[in-house]
Amino acid sequence: MAKNMARYYQAWELRQQGKKFREIGKIMYISSERARTLVSYINFKIKHQKQRRISNELIELVKKYPNT
Repeated sequence: MAKNMARYYQAWELRQQGKKFREIGKIMYISSERARTLVSYINFKIKHQKQRRISNELIELVKKYPNT
């Protein structure tokens, strides 16, 4: 998995744990707006997974959070 996608997944997972975008930004050393963008991208991929291929890593991550 590309390093960049790992950061997307990390931001998404932190959000699923109930963290605010500001907290995610501090943890990942990015702005809260960038954290929101990363999370939104993964949410989009999950929502449209039937229309697009998604990685096995994302499938496994989503399984950890069934309310997504």
